[in-house]
Amino acid sequence: MPLQNSLLKHPPVDSDQDSAESRRGPVRTEVEQPGPFLKWAGGKRALLGEILPNIPEFTGKYVEPFLGAGAVFFQIGADVHKVVSDQNSELIDTYTVVRDHPQRLIEELRKHKNEKEHFLAIRELDRDAEFFTLDKVQRAARFIFLNKTCFNGLYRVNSNGHFNVPFGNQKNPDIVSEKRIQNGSAYLRHRMPGSKKEFASQLFTGDYKSVTKSVNGGDFVYLDPPYHPVSTTSNFVTYGKDGFNASHQAELRDEILQMHTLGAKIMLSNSDTPLIQELFSSRVFYKKTVSVRRAISAKAEGRAPISELLITNYRVRN
Repeated sequence: MPLQNSLLKHPPVDSDQDSAESRRGPVRTEVEQPGPFLKWAGGKRALLGEILPNIPEFTGKYVEPFLGAGAVFFQIGADVHKVVSDQNSELIDTYTVVRDHPQRLIEELRKHKNEKEHFLAIRELDRDAEFFTLDKVQRAARFIFLNKTCFNGLYRVNSNGHFNVPFGNQKNPDIVSEKRIQNGSAYLRHRMPGSKKEFASQLFTGDYKSVTKSVNGGDFVYLDPPYHPVSTTSNFVTYGKDGFNASHQAELRDEILQMHTLGAKIMLSNSDTPLIQELFSSRVFYKKTVSVRRAISAKAEGRAPISELLITNYRVRN
């Protein structure tokens, strides 16, 4: 089934990337082992030891509809056909800038300072008309700077869609992340085998269903949606300004069941709560409990290891 026309596909920017920019700085052409260039609340770096050994063999494409910082995505082979997306358009725009303009982005990031007054001024830009005068590289640099210097890498917006996470007061955040950006750019620029134009990693902005509707038998789908909160006070991150509530979790389960009937292999990460246990109680699913330490809480006692679930439609290792 073809990708839906509603998806926003980001094309390459060959003129800038392949000429002037590549002469200005050390843009790598080989694909080194990349990793996330963002700090992301709920990111999967701490769970890679559980996730990676349980990724099955698959003959189709890799699909990830809630991309975030891409900890799992960056572990997939560079030449594998990958279709990834996120509803956060600024996030996907930042990935495309990393891909197409890494050196210009690095230069722009070097202008930012880990100071509260500067942070607040940059954060407030999206409340002002000046925000729309920024070019795509400047906006990507703003996104990364706020991500690296805000409280615990949270992405949260208010009802008007304005970023409202407070200053993180970190001692020495890695704002520029030069090597990660260069390696991420080389990875994202890798072409499909036999193609000189088509990227192996296809980036889209949109609701997760727009991408899951492209799934076929033989594909592997990894889903890391906004977690169902374990308490009334733990819902720190919203999926856009409209949130991701219990009914959305149920709709996601139904979409997973539909992909299952097509023959896709599926892995889902979520919180270990009664709701998620009930939604995925069908014999179709296998559930594995994993322990992970999360650092979202401002208090040390709130950072103790917690139970999460890996849910699959195939057997995993114990």
